[in-house]
Amino acid sequence: MSVKPFEAIRFYQAVQKGVRSAAGRALTPALKRWRNTRSGDSADPKLRAPATRFLVRYGLLDGGWPKEAQEQAYAEILRRVARASGDAAGVIASWLDAFSSGEYGLIEEGTCDEQAHCDRCPLCEGCQFLSAGARVIQVSGEALAQTLAETPEQRHVRPRATDLLAFLISDGRGGAAAMARAEALLKTHGGLRGVLAAQPEDLRKAGLDAHAAALVRAVAELFQLWTEEEDRRGKTFACGRDFFEHYRLRMRNLKKERFFVACLDQKNRMLGEELVSEGTLTQTLVHPREVFNPAIRMQAAAVAVVHNHPSGDPAPSREDKQLTKRLGEVAELVGIRLLDHVIVGDGTYTSFVERGLL
Repeated sequence: MSVKPFEAIRFYQAVQKGVRSAAGRALTPALKRWRNTRSGDSADPKLRAPATRFLVRYGLLDGGWPKEAQEQAYAEILRRVARASGDAAGVIASWLDAFSSGEYGLIEEGTCDEQAHCDRCPLCEGCQFLSAGARVIQVSGEALAQTLAETPEQRHVRPRATDLLAFLISDGRGGAAAMARAEALLKTHGGLRGVLAAQPEDLRKAGLDAHAAALVRAVAELFQLWTEEEDRRGKTFACGRDFFEHYRLRMRNLKKERFFVACLDQKNRMLGEELVSEGTLTQTLVHPREVFNPAIRMQAAAVAVVHNHPSGDPAPSREDKQLTKRLGEVAELVGIRLLDHVIVGDGTYTSFVERGLL
């Protein structure tokens, strides 16, 4: 895995500037020591964890790469800088180590240490860490996999949507590139809800390949199926909020109105449900026959009708009130209670019973 293009000499000079400004006069003896002990290194200098963190943050390494690939990329970085500057790879590595974590007797704390000091860093321009909001980002797919294997009680930190989305679209590798792509997806689509509601062609336009787009759609479909699972045994509905909680997740992203009839027994336990109408953005046409046919078929003692307002405002319209009145009249004729009419909005609802409209 190759390193992305970068201006080797400018990068190296910026690193040196950061170390010089922090070390002051202590740098002179340190430079002498580096040249005496590390100029003759024949093997590639070892990639240490602090330098890995710095180079991943800056964007020259990817945290999702295997360790061997990171070491190969690090050796390539050192070779490019060595050709541009004339310094030995071991000396360059010493500069990078000092910049990323400091050195005993030279710098107490590195510029790009565990807590990055971006305010004094001469590499701000083009830094991936800063472009991501100067946050410590989860770049290791392996670390996130370990977190997901733990119970919520065992976790020290809850994974963010960005972490999980990056893990998904990279087939579990994670890494800085996947993190950047996930951040862009969330920003472009207005958050996780928008990403999961996006069509495959929208995801591909956003830079996902067909496989990654299919994985995102698979998660969205699984989530939808989970919300639509029938929880019939022991599921008792006692108020309008119970219906709201049962239906809100599957209705939250709908662009058209959907009208459901929930069929219940004598104790208001769910027997089943049926989608009786799907309308336009502003209107749903519902006939009482379509509402009570499934109730009669399931031998229900009561029904509740639930529909959504795509606008997000659950306030009942004039048509909603007229329909509820008509359904109530038919309910008396067929001997099946009309338990409630619940309108689902964005994070809120209206119950006709709770509003005194039924």
